[in-house]
Amino acid sequence: MDGVSFKQVDQYALCCIENFSDELKQALRENLTRICHGADQASKDRAIYKYPATIKHFWEERYSQKAWETRIGMLGELLSHVIILKLFPDFDVVSPFFNMEEKSIRKGFDLLLYETSKNNVWITEVKSGGKGKDKTSCTATNALLRLARDDLKKRLAEPELNHWLNAINAARNAIHNKAKYRDSVIEILEMEGDLAEGNGATASDNNVFLISALFSDVSQSIAEQTVSKFTTKLVADSVFKTVWVLSLHKGTMDKLEAFLKTEAGY
Repeated sequence: MDGVSFKQVDQYALCCIENFSDELKQALRENLTRICHGADQASKDRAIYKYPATIKHFWEERYSQKAWETRIGMLGELLSHVIILKLFPDFDVVSPFFNMEEKSIRKGFDLLLYETSKNNVWITEVKSGGKGKDKTSCTATNALLRLARDDLKKRLAEPELNHWLNAINAARNAIHNKAKYRDSVIEILEMEGDLAEGNGATASDNNVFLISALFSDVSQSIAEQTVSKFTTKLVADSVFKTVWVLSLHKGTMDKLEAFLKTEAGY
């Protein structure tokens, strides 16, 4: 995409949003209903699932009144949806951005991805933040990736049935009911839920996609070695079954926030 640099190597990738281009704005417009509601709901010819209602609901009900920490997390997750949809053709996002139960951030897993060629489900964790006073872009990214790793390592080993019930419901809402892989995704999630219920869940059973979303000056770029080194160690430690690591880097939140606000009619 125009304004977006992207490099993929083995099991990791670096994506830098160098400017908030018209192409990226259009990608948000074209995909927002699918991102927020899931492909199945978005395919329905209903006013509540169309772009005008979705962007207004996003801004008014879910985003504008939240604390900064929640807003930056939501924007990191929103950008993750767009980048995966546009730049990772092997993966389908099979969970909606909107939490159906309440107007808050998603409980459990941030995103679910389906890899069609291998019939794999990938549990995805997004950690977002700014650089902070005492960190470089590299140290901040490394800290976000470690947070994502540790969060999922803990959650995937918990005997917590709700994580998997939420994931199953999310997949049902998100995947188009005519998609051939719908039953496969739900069966995989139900099998993991069975393990959690029987205290047999382990992090190493799962394919995991970790994403850091850093909002800081893009002129201070994230070194590829930072992401490469983190990924190499993660693979060597065998914490998870298979891993993917994505580093997202964008400047401030301001232009994205201003775009969403304007699109919502404010």
